[in-house]
Amino acid sequence: MTDTSTRPARPVSTWQRRTRTSTIAELLLGLSFFVTVGFAGYGAATGHTSGVAQLGAVVFLVTLTVVVVQWFVAVDLEDVEAR
Repeated sequence: MTDTSTRPARPVSTWQRRTRTSTIAELLLGLSFFVTVGFAGYGAATGHTSGVAQLGAVVFLVTLTVVVVQWFVAVDLEDVEAR
């Protein structure tokens, strides 16, 4: 007989390890991308610059940096745990 009282019934997946902050950052990354592309496309079609597109681009780049750093830190932690 196997003692299962100390082991989880199934292994924890990477989705279950996600924090609320990382999920919000990734959603903000996608949303800022669509806002930037949409308003920049509208500005290009009408011949005007769009402040919303510029602000969206800044938010996109900052959020992209945060998400990429989070991904690398998570991979590094998984490597450390595997050792």
